[in-house]
Amino acid sequence: MGVPMVRRLMGAVSGLFLAVAMPALAFAAEGTETSFEAAERSMDPAADWTTIMIVTALSLGGLFLLATLGYMYRRERNLDWEFQKPDAPHHDAHH
Repeated sequence: MGVPMVRRLMGAVSGLFLAVAMPALAFAAEGTETSFEAAERSMDPAADWTTIMIVTALSLGGLFLLATLGYMYRRERNLDWEFQKPDAPHHDAHH
């Protein structure tokens, strides 16, 4: 596993963490209000909330799996275009 792949995995993990942590922090901050008006406006989650969350999580997992398989297929078949490859080093630039 190369360095770019590790960076992608770390980016995905940190993005997932932030996607879960930020709403939790926002809800925790709302709980500190002492006004009764804020409590009256809040809504309870829908009855099918857990089903929606499970389907969303599975869909995102499937999307990431599909992207990973596509990336591995492209790398295995060497399907890179010329503009994606790094430029050859220029040795005359130092003179």
